[in-house]
Order: sequence, then structure tokens, then C-alpha cells
Amino acid sequence: SADEHRAIVEDFCDFLAGRTDALIRRLEQEMAAASEELEFERAARLRDDLGALRRAMEKQAVVLGDGTDADVVAFAHDELEAAVQVFHVRGGRVRGQRGWVIDKAEEMDVKDLVDHFLTQFYGEEAERADDPELGSPVPREVLVPELPADAEALGDWLSGLRGSRVSLRVPQRGDKRALAETVTRNAGEAFTQHKLRRAGDLTARSAAL
Repeated sequence: SADEHRAIVEDFCDFLAGRTDALIRRLEQEMAAASEELEFERAARLRDDLGALRRAMEKQAVVLGDGTDADVVAFAHDELEAAVQVFHVRGGRVRGQRGWVIDKAEEMDVKDLVDHFLTQFYGEEAERADDPELGSPVPREVLVPELPADAEALGDWLSGLRGSRVSLRVPQRGDKRALAETVTRNAGEAFTQHKLRRAGDLTARSAAL
């Protein structure tokens, strides 16, 4: 059906963009539902799909060969809002990806966004990290598109949260630069989708009046 085809296309786009967490959760939920409804053939097919996706993720996830531990941060923004994307690289592999859209309370350029977001994000992560066995929420490297004016002070603060030196820097070349460009594209796509959804909501609201 057209709906099924659209779902397949959306899943493929999510995979290429690295948005795999939601896709895995949905496949797991569908597999559990199929088992409960005694649709064992469908459950087995979904289990195979899930296994194939995880194997593909393993291949795709090996992005940096030097055992890098880093968070790669990027933004897309206008005068009112900013989309933030963070890729979490652990042991040279992309282990997770998160994204938000935040309001800009005042005029902010990329340097200001870096300072504001890192302070809020890692401050909250550190408060939640009560279990020492989980390790530090701050990786050895934090890669950003631009350094804020007080980059040295921010780097010292991050190092204090981690308990060892954190390198806050802009990647200039190689695989880290390429990954940063991918994260930037993701931020741009997420911001465009956010704007389209908002425009659609406004149109629907106007039509309802």
C-alpha cells in the first residue's frame, strides 16, 4: 500500500541519517505485538530485519579508527530557534545520536549557541550521572563548529566535570571533520523538518478557524 511504501522510505531515510534508535524501538514493538497475536511468521521476519539492521549499524558505526571518545555537536538556526544535533562517539563508533530544537531568548551566533548549549547539556548530564560505574557524561573530546569567546574557561569546566582533561576544539581535517559535516547536515535537515511541521500546524489551525 502507499502507507507501507511511505513507511519503508522514511525508515530508509532515518537509517541513512543515523536516526536508528526510534527505528529499532518500533521494530521491537512490532515484533512483540506479532508474537502476542500469534503471528509467528511475521515476528520471525521482524526479528530478521532487526538483526540485519543491527549488523548494518555495526558496519556503519565504525567511523573513527583510533578509539576516539567524542561528542560531535552541530547547529542550524535562524533568529528565533536553533536545531542541535549531537553524535556520541565511543571507542571510535557512533553509539548514539540526539537532537533538540531550542528557543533563542536573545540574539545568539554559533559561538554563543556552543557556550549556552554545552553548559546546559553537560551540567544536566552531570547531575543525572549519580552512578560512578556508568563513567563520566563528558567524553575526552567535544567537537564543535566554532569555539566560544571563553573557550578556555569552558574547557576547564568540562574537564572538572570529567575529572580529567577534555579537548574542546573545532575539527579541521580527516574523519572527524567529515563526521562533523554529517552532523551539521543532520541539524539542517532536522531544522527544515521542524519548520515544515510548524508551518503545517499553522495552516491546519487557520483552516479550522
